[in-house]
Amino acid sequence: MTSNDKLEDLLKQMYAQEDETIDTSDIIDEEWQKFEARHFAPKRRSWGWMQIAAAFIGLLMLSGIAYAAIHLVSSSRSQQAEMAADTTAVAPTLPTAVDSKLSAADSIPQTRIFENAPLDEMITEIAQYYNKVADIESEEAHELRLYYKWEPKDALEDVVADLNHFDHVSLAIEDDKLIVKP
Repeated sequence: MTSNDKLEDLLKQMYAQEDETIDTSDIIDEEWQKFEARHFAPKRRSWGWMQIAAAFIGLLMLSGIAYAAIHLVSSSRSQQAEMAADTTAVAPTLPTAVDSKLSAADSIPQTRIFENAPLDEMITEIAQYYNKVADIESEEAHELRLYYKWEPKDALEDVVADLNHFDHVSLAIEDDKLIVKP
């Protein structure tokens, strides 16, 4: 006998015996528990193939984003290192003897940083700026490398005094020459 049949019997009994009191609460409770078990019982959900595929694709996307972020950071660091190593690309262009017609008031030169630069190249550039000829009498000047922060607004005498503080560097100013002495 099914639950529907029981309910029908119960209703028939209720109508048949209008005067008699029937205790239907036990039957109703029993039927309600069966109904509740069928329709409201927690169901165990299993993962379908679509959910597994979505989780896998999400994991792949996160891995790709992490890889891209790491790659971007490492490439930007290597570019910064290359830029720091290449001092000639970053150095400002300074006026030469040809540009000597410009007065100091017309242009404000910028600081020049020589980083691991050969002494002879430094002296040549500095001499040109101050309209002097570089006279390199020392063979050691070709191999000697220095780190120097040059302020073109400073007087040549001050620059020479600063550079003479380095070991193995001996500079002098004579007429229109900037001389590197042995």
